[in-house]
Amino acid sequence: MLAAAINLAKFLGVDTRAAYHGISRASLDAAVKEQELDLLRDRLREIVPDLSQQYTGGQDAEEYRRYWEIKLRSLHAFQVHGILDALDTIGGGPLDIVDIGDSSGNHGKYVKALSGDSRVASFTSVNVDPAAVEKIKRQGGDAYLARAEEFDYSAVPSDLYLCLETLEHLTDPTRFLHKLAEEGVADHLLITVPYRRQSRFGGSLLDQIDTDPAAALTPESTHIFELSPTDWRRLTRFAGYRTVFERIYLQYPRRGLMRVTAPVWRKLDFEGFLMLLLARDLRVAKRYTGW
Repeated sequence: MLAAAINLAKFLGVDTRAAYHGISRASLDAAVKEQELDLLRDRLREIVPDLSQQYTGGQDAEEYRRYWEIKLRSLHAFQVHGILDALDTIGGGPLDIVDIGDSSGNHGKYVKALSGDSRVASFTSVNVDPAAVEKIKRQGGDAYLARAEEFDYSAVPSDLYLCLETLEHLTDPTRFLHKLAEEGVADHLLITVPYRRQSRFGGSLLDQIDTDPAAALTPESTHIFELSPTDWRRLTRFAGYRTVFERIYLQYPRRGLMRVTAPVWRKLDFEGFLMLLLARDLRVAKRYTGW
């Protein structure tokens, strides 16, 4: 049905990319309302009005207006909702948070504005990209320039680690997570990763490298491992964590007309994103003799 609509738009001379973006926005809006994230998304827009510099490379202004603003904002609502629930689960406070792979400092702004000093003592970012670190510092945030796998986590106070769309970019997420479980200060880790029903090695960019010699294989742009929820649970358990709670955010609604967009998201992007709140539990990891 959706493919037929896009083909009809093409036949009528309509900008098919604009039509696709319009359908995507409608799908995201319906999904966010169904998952009761719409009010939080509006609040996040008030806290950080401009997301065009979320990533180092920035975005085309028209693409951002048509598509990326609502896509990023909707994902951020899912992530921030999980962070707030993680803070409630951990309890106590104020708590120290370290965001591993943070590209903008925006999540720190969100959480501080929504939680206040009584719940969040500090928010620290770690990123391998000098431009990202400089951007966060320029906006008044605390940031360290380092590879996620090599940073000394024992040197920074933390009650909660965040890895938001980070693990799929690492060449060895298992060893990274094991190091974090063994050497990190925080007992809890919140991760979000692309949701895939079937695991695969590499993302769409790796599929393009033979046909697009100009494709830049940067840590920010390249997915190495895209795993199913079952495999992420297995990997994190093996590395030294147990799951406290699990959630899946879908970029399409389960009910209503826009549910027909599911196969399009599955093919062109992701159906959604998986979240796991993890607690340190080294019992399985200690049984492995090959670390």
